[in-house]
Order: sequence, then C-alpha cells, then structure tokens
Amino acid sequence: MKKVLFLTVCAAVLAACASAPKSVGINAKPKSLTKAILKADKACTADADCVAVQKGCCMCDGYQAVSQKGAETVKAAFDKACSLAPCTREMCRVQIAPKCVNNVCTGESSRE
Repeated sequence: MKKVLFLTVCAAVLAACASAPKSVGINAKPKSLTKAILKADKACTADADCVAVQKGCCMCDGYQAVSQKGAETVKAAFDKACSLAPCTREMCRVQIAPKCVNNVCTGESSRE
C-alpha cells in the first residue's frame, strides 16, 4: 500500500513539473523574439508609423524600430517568450527614436 501511495505522489509531482511554464533564464534574449523582430513589418510613410520594440526580455538588450503593425506581432512574441524572464540589469536603458527613412522604420540612438 505504501508503494502505491509513493508511486502516485511521484507521478503527480512529475506531471506538475512537466506542465509548469518554463523560465527562459536571467536576462534572456529568446530566439523566437529575435525571429519575430527580423520578420516584423518595417514599412512606413511617416515617423508616426514607427515604434521601438525591445530586442530581448530586458531593456539592456536594446531596441529595434518596426511599424505599428509589426509591433503587434513582436509584442505577442515578447509576451509569450518573456513572461517569466527575470532581468538583473535595469540601469542601462538606451532608447531609440523611431523614424521613417526612405519608407523603412529605423531607430536613432538617444540616451535617457
């Protein structure tokens, strides 16, 4: 009887561990987020069409300029990949000023 109880408890613990969300690690820069940024729409006709998105889970990874439409896709990838990612380097924020240059969203560095 004790063996059956022990095996039942072990199976329950293993099932809980297998279904738990996985952390992407400290200061993560997930490949899925990088791919989403590379594929994101960057077309624009005015500066207002462009926004800055984080290149990684933490602000220290920098920012990339994409179109408003592209930002929606990147946000979905960011939310999925970075929901459990802890950041330890928060004091290095480097912002960019998104601009539309030759109908492509680009970013110009600007320190806060």
